[in-house]
Amino acid sequence: MNIWQHALLSERKFGGKATDYTHIHRFIDSSKYFYYHVKHRMLLHNLYGVELCTQLFGEFVVNADGKTILVRDIAVEHCREDLNGKVPTLYEWLRDNQDLADWVGSVPELEQEEWNHFVWKPFLRTGLRAAFVVTCSDLGVQLMEQFYGLEAARALTKALHPKQKIGTYLPHFKFAEKWQYTPQPEELQWLKNYEQNKNKTNHSTTDLGG
Repeated sequence: MNIWQHALLSERKFGGKATDYTHIHRFIDSSKYFYYHVKHRMLLHNLYGVELCTQLFGEFVVNADGKTILVRDIAVEHCREDLNGKVPTLYEWLRDNQDLADWVGSVPELEQEEWNHFVWKPFLRTGLRAAFVVTCSDLGVQLMEQFYGLEAARALTKALHPKQKIGTYLPHFKFAEKWQYTPQPEELQWLKNYEQNKNKTNHSTTDLGG
């Protein structure tokens, strides 16, 4: 599913307008800019990604209906929609792919403790060295910039080996569970029906000369 499809589903579930939710879905899918393959979901389509989303955007959004919605709930639904109803942990993505640790490379030591804590957080959530793929990479640099600014992103860039890229790691990731690559069928059907109904409405308007 793309960002707009997720936003339409959020509008159906939470009210308001689809545009109330696009920034959240854009963040969860931002890993696609580093590896344009369904495997990109491994990085942020998990409870660690939900946690980051909440830290970045705050606990709540107020939609166009004036209703307060938990950012966590919007991000969780994104995961469910893409992963056949499952909301996995980062550990569940990586437990059968621990050989990714061989591709992680060095874990840098940065000058500020909060930056180091950010780099180590995926490992602290999983206990798996392979989890450093999230923060010790070009994706990690983008995340560092979003959370701590340009100076922090520059420091991480300088500390990483040039080969520490998501495009280096993810070709070696192997799907171990069907949920990892299977969208939620009922949500796909709703989107299909939505598009069909929209097309019918557009045709009817055209026929009336509108």
